[in-house]
Amino acid sequence: MRLSFRIIRLLAPPVGAAFGVTVAFTLRNRHAPLWMTWMALAIAATTAAGLVFSYGLGRWEELRKLCTVPAAFPVIWRVTVLALVSLALMNVPVLFPSTDVKASGGEGSGLGSELVGMFAIVAAIPVATVMIGMWRAVGGRAPLGPKDKPLTTKGDQLNALLELRRLLQRLLAAVGSVVALVAFSYSTWWLMERSLHTQFGSRPPQFVLIFGAFGSTLVGLIYGPAWTALQRRGRLLRDTMFPLLKVDDGTMIVSLAADRQKVDQMLGLSRGFLADLQSGLVILAPLLAGAVAAFLPH
Repeated sequence: MRLSFRIIRLLAPPVGAAFGVTVAFTLRNRHAPLWMTWMALAIAATTAAGLVFSYGLGRWEELRKLCTVPAAFPVIWRVTVLALVSLALMNVPVLFPSTDVKASGGEGSGLGSELVGMFAIVAAIPVATVMIGMWRAVGGRAPLGPKDKPLTTKGDQLNALLELRRLLQRLLAAVGSVVALVAFSYSTWWLMERSLHTQFGSRPPQFVLIFGAFGSTLVGLIYGPAWTALQRRGRLLRDTMFPLLKVDDGTMIVSLAADRQKVDQMLGLSRGFLADLQSGLVILAPLLAGAVAAFLPH
């Protein structure tokens, strides 16, 4: 099984690159002015998606070393439902094209950008599985650490929470970079269709901004539960290490409050959800891509 996983991880990036090349060279818009730019972004997005797929597979074992992951089925069905709903929502514009605008270049199509986006969603499944698995593991009452060797000391628990937080941040940066590339690819495709005067390219610029927000929202949906579980477990550990209840000595209260603040800073307990998302600035790139496309002169 491990050998199979290694082979899959090695093959995922070249498969992603091959998919991007195939999509780029089988579509009809190769004569468009922006086709070269879109091609480069599309291949970069699918290659990065392949890398993220490989990275996500490797992080599952890392998660199991840090905490006891419950039964895999509840995690798998949640990820499956989320992926299917995401794919369905992404294809809504294709299934229900606009008929209000008459364009000299014909109806046009969003197929190229849609294929790149769908590939990215499928490739992000391992990362989503790790994040949802982290939520299931840390959000429960089971002790941290592997099932056969739970962590009993507060130092070991603190170290595990720090490692889990770093793992979650790395996963966020990885999947956020793919969403950013997909959004840039989508924006370029829309501009290319607009240069061809197609009906698809005649859609308002805000349409691209909505697509970028859609990608960022998906990342937030899989990141949020794991982040919330880590915050809750961190606060429980902090309260166990430095309890303030029933302490009446002023000096002791100040000392405990200072120690609690240090733990808060280490575990990021004083940071809000949006602030943590913004700490990986790449997550804002899809929105920036949409905003740039929305206000470019046409």
